[in-house]
Amino acid sequence: MEIILLSVNKTKNQNIKNLLDDYKSRISHYVKFSFVDIPDMKNSKNISPKELRIKEGALIKEKIKIGDLCILLDESGVNYSSINFSEFLNKKYNSNHKRIVFIVGSAYGFSESIYLLGNEKISLSKMTFTHQMTRLFFCEQLYRANTILRNEKYHHI
Repeated sequence: MEIILLSVNKTKNQNIKNLLDDYKSRISHYVKFSFVDIPDMKNSKNISPKELRIKEGALIKEKIKIGDLCILLDESGVNYSSINFSEFLNKKYNSNHKRIVFIVGSAYGFSESIYLLGNEKISLSKMTFTHQMTRLFFCEQLYRANTILRNEKYHHI
């Protein structure tokens, strides 16, 4: 099993990058894990949000392989507790998918083609976060879910 966090835009804050690297190292003890970033669109201020979503969607699709399980991190997705997310993840680990791709869109969300591509949607919170913080919060929860599945002490009930 491989998990990929596919994100539109890069993490620019070095402190957040350091934390993401730390969580990547931790998560990699449980499952193969990697980040894939879609670079910022050039001249994005000169195109409409809809057009931007379409162009970003095309770039996202280039990173998806046939058979990937695609899960969108989206404000309209399902909210899970940490324990429920670990149970959700365990079901996905036991599926026949080789790769689970969690996708973080841009500030304008996803194009319709990406919403159609997504098998499921998860919301990290009803609050709005920057994309950099979304990556960090997701990685922390992914690490936490794996420790819960292994009955390790990181998560205290």
